Amino acid sequence: MNDVATLAHEAVREAASQPRAKREASPTVRKLFVLLHGAYGSLFLSKYATGEKSEAGGDKGVAAAMLVWDAALSRFTPDVIEAGAKRLMAESPEFAPNLPQLEKVCEAITPRKTYAEEAGLPRLPAPAPAEPMKVSFDMRGDGKDWARRILARNEAGDKIRPYTLLSARQALGMEGRMSWQ
Repeated sequence: MNDVATLAHEAVREAASQPRAKREASPTVRKLFVLLHGAYGSLFLSKYATGEKSEAGGDKGVAAAMLVWDAALSRFTPDVIEAGAKRLMAESPEFAPNLPQLEKVCEAITPRKTYAEEAGLPRLPAPAPAEPMKVSFDMRGDGKDWARRILARNEAGDKIRPYTLLSARQALGMEGRMSWQ
């Protein structure tokens, strides 16, 4: 009968019989630990050091911490991780950051995608710039010459009150069609 205890015992025996593959942290996390060790000195590494040395001569606690950090930060790009570490170092130069602090900053500075980018929709072309409406300031004798004079003065640089300018633009149909037109 294959109960949980038997399966666990077999898994442990099988793992012990196979040669162990050395798992190392990614180059990004190794560089991050070097950066934080350089900035905070032994204050950073002493958080994780156990004093037990591995075959390679490094501290097993630091190596385990690197693996944990590597797994937690794997969803971020190296640029985001580096920017997050630099931001934390600037905000708190006296205390070394921990993993949750770095994750929080990395989440905040990760560039966001729009709905269209996430859904794989094509990007629409930018609209063509609208050309300004040209109005002839020549007198026509149609009862709107007063508005053309106001706009001509405004174009010449005279200071015109906003309501006066709006009224002139409405009279000439530059602000949409009015009910009285």
